[in-house]
Amino acid sequence: MKKFLLIFLLLMVSGIAYAQQYKSHKVAKGENVYRIAKRYNTTPEAIYKINPTAKDGISEGEILAVPVLGNQEYKIHVVEKGDTVYSLSKKYNISVETIYLLNPEADKGINLGQILNVGKMEEKEVAAVDVNKEKGKDAVLDSLKIAPKEQEIIRYITHKVKKKETLYGIAKNYKITVEDIKKNNKRLYSEQIRKKDKLRIPVFANDPVGNETSKVLTDSRLSTTTRYTVKPKDTKYSIARRHGVTINELEQLNPNMSSGFPVGMQITVPTSVFVSLKDAVQPGFELYQVKPKETIFRILRRTGISSDSLFKMNPYLREGLKAGMVITIPKDTISISKGLSKEKYVDLGKNLYNFTPKKVAVMLPFSLDTLNFEARKQTESYLKSKQSLRIALDLYSGVLIAIDSAKTRGITTELTVFDTHRNNNREHIKNLIHENDFENTDAIIGPLYQSNAEIVASELKKYNTPVFSPASRKESKLHDNFFQTRPTNKILQDKIISFVEKDSISKNIVIIVQKGGKYEEVKKKLIAKFPNAKIAKIEEGNYLYEVRLNKALDKNKPNWIFLESNDVAMISNVIPLLNAKAESHKITLFTTDKNNAFDNDNIKNEHLSKLHMHYPSVDKEFDNKEIEEGEEIAPFVKRYKREYGSDPNKWAIRGFDIAYDILMRLGTADDLYKASFDGTTEYVENKFNYSKKLLGGYSNEAVYLIKFDDDLKLNIVE
Repeated sequence: MKKFLLIFLLLMVSGIAYAQQYKSHKVAKGENVYRIAKRYNTTPEAIYKINPTAKDGISEGEILAVPVLGNQEYKIHVVEKGDTVYSLSKKYNISVETIYLLNPEADKGINLGQILNVGKMEEKEVAAVDVNKEKGKDAVLDSLKIAPKEQEIIRYITHKVKKKETLYGIAKNYKITVEDIKKNNKRLYSEQIRKKDKLRIPVFANDPVGNETSKVLTDSRLSTTTRYTVKPKDTKYSIARRHGVTINELEQLNPNMSSGFPVGMQITVPTSVFVSLKDAVQPGFELYQVKPKETIFRILRRTGISSDSLFKMNPYLREGLKAGMVITIPKDTISISKGLSKEKYVDLGKNLYNFTPKKVAVMLPFSLDTLNFEARKQTESYLKSKQSLRIALDLYSGVLIAIDSAKTRGITTELTVFDTHRNNNREHIKNLIHENDFENTDAIIGPLYQSNAEIVASELKKYNTPVFSPASRKESKLHDNFFQTRPTNKILQDKIISFVEKDSISKNIVIIVQKGGKYEEVKKKLIAKFPNAKIAKIEEGNYLYEVRLNKALDKNKPNWIFLESNDVAMISNVIPLLNAKAESHKITLFTTDKNNAFDNDNIKNEHLSKLHMHYPSVDKEFDNKEIEEGEEIAPFVKRYKREYGSDPNKWAIRGFDIAYDILMRLGTADDLYKASFDGTTEYVENKFNYSKKLLGGYSNEAVYLIKFDDDLKLNIVE
């Protein structure tokens, strides 16, 4: 205890003795807040606290106040393919131990795109500003601004607070300060704003002296004005640009301008300046009109430019992207996307710009209410027997690694974990939701069971909170905020049928389907797609006679055979027959559902390999894949083994892939609904291509098509 107190006191004394310092940093091309934070050995949150406007993005040439300790400034390195801690130590002439000391997260491995500190920069002549000598950190910030004069309030506007609005955002919209709002709404000095609050927003007779708008309004360019009639497809941005003013200036000229901006509305614009959009574009650039529902990320992906470049060319994009807006982009870049297929993989990590902390909740059946932690053997026995608990723990372990991996890319996460206990647990789940605040949650992973996931989606529909179902294959046709991460059985079926259909003209299609139940529907679907297919008759008891098979096969054509069954006895009867016929016939085996019956010990993988069986899969079948000598192991697998001492199973990998995809999407947009769903993302063993259903939420349509090759190897066909 004495030792602990001594350490605590030493930390306090050192903290008092070492005064906080700040440096001014001029933003360079391509920099973001996370990269700057790494350079000065601080955090994005610390920079945001001193530079609140940086939350809306930073631009080249902007000056930021950055907190530093002891005038420290570091070289940074963006990890490239082939980089190791050892190779970087040689490249920058520092020790491996120094890299680990400067980057504690590197102890768990380094990833492509990760930013590392690789040694101190040489100190410059300009010393850091000591905040204590400048009357606190506010003095540093105030030195960057022009002191405002006292302003006269001429009237008030009533503002009704909307979902997810912040005091800072409201102040920015009205071109005033947070303090201006607090002065006229005294309770905000002690309370937070809430949805539907009504705030008094002051309107001043004159803008602050330091405000750019007030300077421009005195400009002679705006001294002569005329009236302009809003035309179809006009936006505030396009009108402001054509008349050589900013949106702020246009709004100053039209204080009563309708927010709806209807066609035919008369507004005031300057007459002294009129620039056509086409003439305003510099050589090497072109104009692009934003399409309905298009997002900033989608534009970034289609053009291949960085978010910093896009905002620099179009600074008003920080105020929001709207359909019909005309923006500037580099010439001939938009065309690169025209030939892309829907299966084109998208690297979200290249377009991160939203580094605000993400609020994520995990809701899984840990069943802590039934565990007796004092009885160790009883607990171990329970863990082994309870499949849902094992899946929940595996998913959760993968989620934790994903959060840690996203952090190396500048995406921090506030994680909350909830125990849903068991299936069909409506009252418990409703209590969890009512007793906790989910209004600002960015995403929920879980629950595991479909019924529980439906309850959560229903309860949180009022907040439009995205709910990601990690395991169920059943779609929700009721809730728009429901995300189906596992492709449904129908999607799996359609994948393999579509593949066969593309090349079926010269093939002899044979259908072998188990009697009864759901397989009658599968049989009807196959016959509808392949009306000329031959049906191999199955006897009662799901048994196929060789003579029936002989009638269906063709020696002169490749035989493509669909086998649909979950009956081990039937499969163990049909597979050897097909394997024997493969000596004299060309046979390829297909199934729309490779269920557990195909993995039974009575079914030989050697036979499946000889028949080159094709099947659709949610993942890459990691558990069945042997890593060959020289084959690269995913960084996630290495990190998982270091963390937990064993290889990850498919559920741990699934937890990682789902969570990492969510965090990367949140890093490219304001929320998940604004994130791009155009294209496919792929990670360790899973891929995602979400599509909005006409009724209900989003469904993942990304499916792997896998086949057995010779020598028992599994290969991805599509």
